[in-house]
Amino acid sequence: MKRPYPIPYCLNVHPASDWTAVRRALATHALAVKKLVAPDRPFPLSLHLGYRAALELASPRRLSALRGWLDDHDCFVAGVNAFPFGAFHVASVKVAVYRPDWRSPDRLAYTLLVARLLAALIPEGAAATFTTVPGGWRPDWKTAADASQARKNLARAVHGCRDISQSTGRRIGIAIEPEPGCAWELFDPRLDALGPGVGWCLDTCHAAVDFRSLDQLDWKRIARVQLSAAIECDNTPAARAALAPFAEPVYLHQTRAAVDGEVIGTWPDLAPALQALPKLPARAVVRTHYHVPLTWAGTGPLRSTRANLSPAFFRHARKTFCEVETYTHSIVPRALRPRSLDRAIAGELEWAAARYGFSSSTKRKTVSPGLA
Repeated sequence: MKRPYPIPYCLNVHPASDWTAVRRALATHALAVKKLVAPDRPFPLSLHLGYRAALELASPRRLSALRGWLDDHDCFVAGVNAFPFGAFHVASVKVAVYRPDWRSPDRLAYTLLVARLLAALIPEGAAATFTTVPGGWRPDWKTAADASQARKNLARAVHGCRDISQSTGRRIGIAIEPEPGCAWELFDPRLDALGPGVGWCLDTCHAAVDFRSLDQLDWKRIARVQLSAAIECDNTPAARAALAPFAEPVYLHQTRAAVDGEVIGTWPDLAPALQALPKLPARAVVRTHYHVPLTWAGTGPLRSTRANLSPAFFRHARKTFCEVETYTHSIVPRALRPRSLDRAIAGELEWAAARYGFSSSTKRKTVSPGLA
């Protein structure tokens, strides 16, 4: 049997408000991408399941049908995105993407539901992770009781995943995905007491926005990597003018400015950043949380942070489960919008696989752990 394609793409680029939408994305886009990059080998899928879609998939009939579909089309589930609870492709998402957060019993119930579904979709003895919200949006937490309740619910989820793993023989892990402005940061020491049941999802776009170096990371604690890139530019009038069309009403675009790597300005979204940036030094570097395709190097004064994904980075990343995660294809300025979404996704997968899947030491193609 041929080895599977080395990395999946996250299906949050497609609507997943209910199971019908997820099934449509699988039958159209996922299969089209597979045909482009892996026509004759198994193809991994990183499902995106909102709460309603997860509830509907929990039907034994639908689960059985999905397993049959996967077998028929030489695909398999490699992981799940359980970050957005509700609809992710609507007129305005913004901070609602973090709600309900880990203070809420609804987040706990959703998480455990996804964990059970993931266990039902991978082979016995296999391991897989799902991503989740990094606590919540920091301004939503007003008191110490908020942080305490969130940790308690996360601890319940860790215990629940442990029970699922013991009862099914399938190891299900939580991968917290930090984002700028959220309550839990990468390797947050407040969660250390929860032990190895809590892993971390390194989103390289988010790390870039926070000007976090990808050198000297504690890779043993990283359970998952989302290969992604942010927009970067110098703080010049021309660059700000080029950046302005990226301010849009759907997603939150946290923005940071730094001088010599030290952050000197933070904003919750791009629009307020553009108003404040003229007051900061022109030599400041600006980065905004706007997932741009990995195939895009930049345009004019705008650059991509994809250069952070260096050979040294990939030497570590290839030992960890990785996926491509760009969900903004439909909202980028029209001049950058792809004519074919499927070909755009395939191009990103090929860009990432070329850097991820070749080991100079063995001269053999490698695949993401868990996909072999």
